[in-house]
Amino acid sequence: MTFTRGDTAKDRLQVEWFHPVPPQRSGNQTAASGPMPLQEALDLLWTEHDQRPLLVLRECSKCKNSDEALLHRSLDNEKTMLLMSWFRTVRLPAHVAEAGHPFFNVFDGQGFKDGWPHFFLLAHPGAEPVTFAATNTPTQLWKGMSDVLEQRYAKNPQKALKAWLQQLDAFDRLDARKRELEDQLAEARIEQGPDSARAQKLASELQENAKERVAALAEEREIKDLGLLPMPRTIAAVR
Repeated sequence: MTFTRGDTAKDRLQVEWFHPVPPQRSGNQTAASGPMPLQEALDLLWTEHDQRPLLVLRECSKCKNSDEALLHRSLDNEKTMLLMSWFRTVRLPAHVAEAGHPFFNVFDGQGFKDGWPHFFLLAHPGAEPVTFAATNTPTQLWKGMSDVLEQRYAKNPQKALKAWLQQLDAFDRLDARKRELEDQLAEARIEQGPDSARAQKLASELQENAKERVAALAEEREIKDLGLLPMPRTIAAVR
């Protein structure tokens, strides 16, 4: 039997990618006037309203318009997808590797010793980037993500992740029960009338299902709120 998540859980298992647009330079220069300094580029990857740690991915021919660099076909990837929600996920095009690209220094300016990674994590501008290739195992990825999250959040991400996965199961049960009740109610209204005792009972159960969903959503919000810590006031010099 193949297990399929319900609509509510599926909605949580999506990645919201940010595609930064380089600004025009001063004077008559354009965004194509060469790479920005690393600090300037990082300032554009973060925003005033989103200070979550960064996950920065550069596309390749295989993963363009997909998340294959982060996901593994042989496993369910729910842990990865949920952990990513605590990052600001930035996606840069493959040609960021060209020396004239405005965001070239986002990778080249980090001084990676073993060549450019496929993607990296960054807790804050002065932090040491945590790098990954497409060959890293899920366990390595989860550990690296958790280590970075612990630098920027007050609560334990592993504990929250476990609770959130359980909450997805709860949403699946609520979604399945809602569909069942809606089908039964439609049938009861046709066969027994909209004011029949059975129709009224099913309508009441639907209302109760909706109340349970409101409570589940509130519990999920509490689970997701790890308490983002402010950027360090004093950081190491950006490479």
